[in-house]
Amino acid sequence: MNTKTRRRTIKDPISTAWKYSTRLTAAELADIVAPVRACLAAAAAGVATELQHLVLNTQTILAMEIERTRIVRGLAGHIAQAQAALESWELRAMASGTWLPAALEFAEQDALATFVDLHEFQLQQLSAGEIHRASQRMIARVQSTGGQVVHVAPELLSTAQQQKIGVSA
Repeated sequence: MNTKTRRRTIKDPISTAWKYSTRLTAAELADIVAPVRACLAAAAAGVATELQHLVLNTQTILAMEIERTRIVRGLAGHIAQAQAALESWELRAMASGTWLPAALEFAEQDALATFVDLHEFQLQQLSAGEIHRASQRMIARVQSTGGQVVHVAPELLSTAQQQKIGVSA
């Protein structure tokens, strides 16, 4: 009887263990959070683009995915407030049918600023592997519902940079 056995490819166990047991360094965390804070600053100034809104919205979705993992719990209410703030801000900005920058109301700005601070705390508590897994689950969830995943270079999040290269959001 000829039975085929499936061979499992083994990745480097040291690298795998390192990835799932180490937290992000301060520099790595700053690379993630700095663009989000820049988007929040543009939103607070009333000059945010639709792409910057998308980045903030994506971070709330990622934060909720992290909340589902039960590694860092208890932030669902704050995340929901931030999502509600993003929805009402988007309704005002898209009132004409195309994105026109709209200023955040105080409650929206407060909810988003609190969210960004708490999301940074959330990311500090996770290993690089846990963040990667949460990101992959978020991407799979979006794609399975027919959504589109867009990878954006951090340089494109600057309002001035988008105007320079002709990106309209």
